[in-house]
Amino acid sequence: MGAERARRWKLLPFRSLSLPPPAASKPKNRPPDVTVPPPPATKDNKGEEEVPADFLCCPILRTPMADPVILPSGQTYERACVLACAELGLSLGPDGVVAGDRGTPGGGVAAAIPNDALRAAVRTWCALSGRAAPVAPSGEEASVAVLRAVVAGTQVSARSSSNLSCSSEGAPAPARSASNLSCSSEGASAASTSSSSSGRSSREVDVQVVVRGKEAAKEEQDEPVRVADAEEEAVAKAVEAGDETEVEAAMAALRRATREGTARRCALCGPRLLAALRRVLLSSRHTASARADAAAALSNLSLEPENRVPVVRAGAVPALVEVLASAASPAEAREHAAGALFGLALHEGNRAAIGVLGALPPLLAALADRDHAAPRARRDAGMALYHLSFAAVNQSKLARAPGASRTLLSVACDAAEAAPIRRLALMVLCNVAACAEGSAALMDAGAVATASAILSEGACHAELQECCVEALYAMSRGSPRFRGLARAAGADRPLMLIAEQASPGVDKEVVQTVLRTMGRDSSDDDHTSVRRNDEGHHGRSSLPHRRRVASGSAPPAATPPSSHP
Repeated sequence: MGAERARRWKLLPFRSLSLPPPAASKPKNRPPDVTVPPPPATKDNKGEEEVPADFLCCPILRTPMADPVILPSGQTYERACVLACAELGLSLGPDGVVAGDRGTPGGGVAAAIPNDALRAAVRTWCALSGRAAPVAPSGEEASVAVLRAVVAGTQVSARSSSNLSCSSEGAPAPARSASNLSCSSEGASAASTSSSSSGRSSREVDVQVVVRGKEAAKEEQDEPVRVADAEEEAVAKAVEAGDETEVEAAMAALRRATREGTARRCALCGPRLLAALRRVLLSSRHTASARADAAAALSNLSLEPENRVPVVRAGAVPALVEVLASAASPAEAREHAAGALFGLALHEGNRAAIGVLGALPPLLAALADRDHAAPRARRDAGMALYHLSFAAVNQSKLARAPGASRTLLSVACDAAEAAPIRRLALMVLCNVAACAEGSAALMDAGAVATASAILSEGACHAELQECCVEALYAMSRGSPRFRGLARAAGADRPLMLIAEQASPGVDKEVVQTVLRTMGRDSSDDDHTSVRRNDEGHHGRSSLPHRRRVASGSAPPAATPPSSHP
């Protein structure tokens, strides 16, 4: 028996058993009258896809958002809808639009943050789907959509509340029959319908009341603007016509209008009205009363902070300077011009421009004019100079102006002047002494001796004393001349007395700093006590003599106002 033969496997060629297409296959065991439904069509065009309303569409407009913003509640809305809610007095909360509830957290234009990521996603979707980028809706469209959302939300809330009330009130008892159950269900549905309709009507009335209230408030706010536009037109036409009677009447009416209130003054401050006032002030052919009323109107307009920059930009400062500097101008017009410059100088951005336009010399002349200028005009001129001297360019101008330092010193050291006027002059001197150029000019004019004389006065006012100490402190910084001038003027004695009487604080430290600069120290109490004992034993000795010398070395009187053009 031989060995068993090995088996050989025969490999047959591989044959695909793919099924024929569905159209070629015939259904088995199917009645001939039954039609096969067509397969669902696939959407090859991406532009026909529905917009995902959950994050690309505004919950109020139901359209893709052009400018989405996020509120603190986490919801995203179209910016126009948020603005419309703010105008209508509504709020956007976590549950949507709330009518008549301003305290709802999460609403408000100020708290809205732009959603740049969602805006980019909307534009990307529009580009892929072949659609145009969404455009922001108008304010009217947004308001209509917001009101519609409020009404829809109130309907839903009314229905839910009515259904809950009906279900709770009409719950069937276990012992009731089927007829009772049917009657109770019909009554519940009727109650639900009536309550929902009444709730909807009441909420719609509330929305209408809110909208009308906002419209009325807006009309009240626009009323002063419309009246101001009419007055501006009338004043401009009267000035352009050139009739003196009409110009005088228009200026008087404008002066009365600027006294009425803040809203009226802000509405009247227009470029055409300011140009008309400027023409009246610069023209000498107009009557004195018309020019005085024009200056008073400008002074009243400058009371509002938002009017100060437009008045300066309209070119009213040269006209005010011309009225204040001209001796032919009416006294009342000069007084109001000083008040207007004072009001304009309160704005920090106007100070350099007012000084460059030449307001410093006439203001200085008005401050020093005791004979012709009214007390109010002098006070306003001093306040204007004080605020203008905060600017470095005006400090240099006052330091370089011929006679300016001596004029200020003469006003400050004149005992016949009122204390407020003297104080204003000293305040301006303190600001001028803050720069090196001004400090040198003041020391050349004798400011150290003048300040020492004022400190040595028997009945020196506390405010004047404080201003003198500040001026001495400003001149003592970085000036090697101050020590010799202060010692020659005898400033150490009144300063040491002030240092002893002053309470610990800034004032005492300033006095001690000035004394150290002079080479003296307020801690030298033995020397002071010995001097006081000598004065007690020998009567008035050297201190009154020092006062007379200091008073005799005061600067000369101020130059007449007519010398300042």
